[in-house]
Amino acid sequence: MKIIGIAMWQLDLSLTKPYWLSGGRLKFEKLDSTFVRVETDADVSGWGEGCPWGSTYLPAYGPGIRAGIATLASSLLGQDPRSLEAINRIMHMALPGHLDVKSAIDMACWDILGKVTGLPLWRLLGGTNADPVAVNSSISTGTRDEMIALIRDAYSDGYRKHSAKIGGTDPTADIARIQAIEAALAPDEKVTYDVNRAWLPAVAIQVLNKVSVRGWIEQPCETLQQCAQVARRVKQPIMLDMSAFILLRTTCRLGA
Repeated sequence: MKIIGIAMWQLDLSLTKPYWLSGGRLKFEKLDSTFVRVETDADVSGWGEGCPWGSTYLPAYGPGIRAGIATLASSLLGQDPRSLEAINRIMHMALPGHLDVKSAIDMACWDILGKVTGLPLWRLLGGTNADPVAVNSSISTGTRDEMIALIRDAYSDGYRKHSAKIGGTDPTADIARIQAIEAALAPDEKVTYDVNRAWLPAVAIQVLNKVSVRGWIEQPCETLQQCAQVARRVKQPIMLDMSAFILLRTTCRLGA
């Protein structure tokens, strides 16, 4: 089996209402999504998607994904899409970094592998059971009442875990917002408070030592070192995503 073509389409995905991150400093009204189809000579195709949160959230954006796929396409023609390690090695040689670009193609190749083997993706990735996974709702930054209303709407839709976007320039407002949300939660609910790197360590420590939460605090500060500094001085568990990605990207670039 060999790759004979790679096609892609752009689609704007409009949000039902404006969505704010990180204390309101980042606003999104639509997402620029890229759909990719990897075609083979065995009449089996695989699909992938790249859909970053705009261009201000992380170092990924829609037009860049499409430009990167166009750059990679010629190096992938004639390759076996079922050889995932080889595909990723070829992509790295043709375009170091840019994991957001490669992700959509990687998805499509996994899709092809699942189709030709007749196995679900969770089995291909080494899973032993297809256990259900609880999915978080995503709660936009807003006033206390606005955020609680969004959580109640999500609860009525079946969500019991929520990711609420907080963080900003007013620590007192963040403390009041967290306290109000926690007081409004049902017994079977938990909230992860996602700060999206908006706090300096001193602000994070000030806020988190004033509140009690059932869930986690996600990415309170910009860097891994800053988040570690906060984690040593607060009682809440700290969850990382952005700085963990940056660490992974740096490690891959250095070849560690």
